[in-house]
Amino acid sequence: MQREITSSGELLDARGRLAAVGWARKPLLKYDRGRVAASALRIKEWDYYEIVNPDYGIALLAYDIGYQGRVVVKWMDFHLGTFEENGPTLWFPRGAMGLPPGSETGDIVFDRGGVRWACRRSPEGERAFEFSFPGFRSGAGISGEIELAPPRGDSIVNAIPFGRPDRFVYAQKINCMVPQGRVKLGGEAYAFTADNHSHGCLDWSRAAFPYHSEWRWCTVSGMVGGLPFGLNIDYGFGTESSKSMVFHDGVGHHLDEATYAFDRADPMKPWVFSDNEARVELALKPVCVEGGGTNYLVLRTSLLKVYGFFTGRVRLDDGRWIEVKESDRLFGSAEAVVNDW
Repeated sequence: MQREITSSGELLDARGRLAAVGWARKPLLKYDRGRVAASALRIKEWDYYEIVNPDYGIALLAYDIGYQGRVVVKWMDFHLGTFEENGPTLWFPRGAMGLPPGSETGDIVFDRGGVRWACRRSPEGERAFEFSFPGFRSGAGISGEIELAPPRGDSIVNAIPFGRPDRFVYAQKINCMVPQGRVKLGGEAYAFTADNHSHGCLDWSRAAFPYHSEWRWCTVSGMVGGLPFGLNIDYGFGTESSKSMVFHDGVGHHLDEATYAFDRADPMKPWVFSDNEARVELALKPVCVEGGGTNYLVLRTSLLKVYGFFTGRVRLDDGRWIEVKESDRLFGSAEAVVNDW
């Protein structure tokens, strides 16, 4: 079922079950953590920002998944294929991180033990980041100030149930965010601007997950044919609402069932994207692979992720085909994740 949500309301009813199921172009439903019927250890909340260009990137993450809470900075060098992460861990926060209930308003400020991670949001939707992790890279330190301007137009929002009525995901993915700022890593400075083809995305999620879950997520943004272009392909749990959308010049074109195929034994081979309506014919040629995970007995995660360039074509709602050429240098990522959490 592909139902578009077009009116505002509560996300959860008085029993803690989804009051509406489907997809939307903006966050119309109100999330209230106090209405969640699941245990506090089942509630998973995160704000994940990723800002990249074809040379390097940074991820800024704040999460509270019941068992564990963190603020994280991750530096990515796509030429070297290196991924360096740093951030303090809080055990069993169960909501103590105080992440905002909405994606459009509310600040996140963490300042403890010399680590600072702050995201402040303006009424116009801009995100202003200020962060400092002095322990990064054995004391070299990483800090920065970056502003992310929201795109003009649509995002993809989903309210999706699991098999149990008290399990759900409410998520918004925003593509084509425009960054302006710089990061200082040791004695080197790195700029993130439209001039060096930098772009940002947001994965904002509030959920009550089952213990075991898997997903596939692809995100890419850039300019194609001189116009803003983005793609979010997201699947692996829940069948009631597709989480996939093509963004072209600010307008979202919703997809039914989009998937991708890859060789887990050799992830540097092209990842191939398609859908059940013959609207997606894309390939991602990786330039580097990120692998990893955690194992804290009850908390285990596994990640396989590639970054690289997209080529191919997609068909919009009006039937037009958008060609993605090598000269567009459309750079993004795709991942396969398994969680026991």
